[in-house]
Amino acid sequence: MHYQSIPTNYKETLRDKAQLNICIAKDLSENFGGSKADYLKRLNRKLRIKIAMEYSFNAHSFAMAA
Repeated sequence: MHYQSIPTNYKETLRDKAQLNICIAKDLSENFGGSKADYLKRLNRKLRIKIAMEYSFNAHSFAMAA
């Protein structure tokens, strides 16, 4: 299996989004109750799906260009 590296600026963007998810989860737990971890699991799941969708699209684009 061949893996392509994710560009550095994309990794920084993902790190920023993950940090934002932490803040959102904390705010939701304070305002609506429940645990921060429950909200964070759902937010991070959405982020992982988005990463997989975008990364698979880019990998396909790179393959088509080659």
